[in-house]
Amino acid sequence: MAREHTGFSAHGGIRDIPRGAVPLNRGKPVEAAPARRDRTGLLLVVLLLVTGVLLVQNAPQISTYVSRPVRVVQMENTLQRVDESRVRAVLAAHLDAGYFGIDVQAIKAQLEADPWIEQATITRVWPDTLSVHISEEVAIARWREDSLLNQYGESFEPDTLGRDLALPLLNGPSGTERRVMEQYQVFSQMLFDTGLRIRELSFNERGSWSLVLNNEVRMTLGSNDVLERMQRFVTLYERYLFNDFSLIETVDLRYNHGIAIRKKPGLPDGVALK
Repeated sequence: MAREHTGFSAHGGIRDIPRGAVPLNRGKPVEAAPARRDRTGLLLVVLLLVTGVLLVQNAPQISTYVSRPVRVVQMENTLQRVDESRVRAVLAAHLDAGYFGIDVQAIKAQLEADPWIEQATITRVWPDTLSVHISEEVAIARWREDSLLNQYGESFEPDTLGRDLALPLLNGPSGTERRVMEQYQVFSQMLFDTGLRIRELSFNERGSWSLVLNNEVRMTLGSNDVLERMQRFVTLYERYLFNDFSLIETVDLRYNHGIAIRKKPGLPDGVALK
């Protein structure tokens, strides 16, 4: 005799469940999430209201704290060529804006307008300090009449050349600054062991090179094979010209197998070949 399956009815008591039948509500999810989301939204609204009230009640104190003044200007490096008083004057014009209100980009632009400033870095340091780091230009030569060249072959024009008048003078068409500087460095290296130094180097529109040495001797190299010609001069100088070089006024290297030498006035001219 088969056993009967029993179960509980929704209203209490025992009811028959047919063999193989499955309750229709088995596994149906309980939807309680909407109530939870409603509570979360209510909490956010309450939090925003409380925050708003606190901000209104403490607005003067918050405003004073946020707009606190800059009390310290910290120079991160010693300046060699830049006038520090001019730097501080630029900074002073912006300090009233407060710690957060100060325009660091405007300060940077004004400082970098100084020809001796390569780059200015302005940083806020909590709670009331402004840090200033300035990278200065490094002049390695004069460029034409009133400019200087830095180590990258870029020209800049200071208010005055002053002590930089002792630097070598480089000349060339506009846009050739880097080329002339690099050629100066190559020629200087080739002459280094001789003890001779370049006082002036010129590059003209026709592509011809000429220079003046530190002992006033003028040299013309032309536009072709200038490195080979310079090497020829170095060889002749070390072998034959060293002792009498103070008697020479000009050296012309625009020859395939030699150089032409003009001696100073009052001395006979001569030509040295090979």
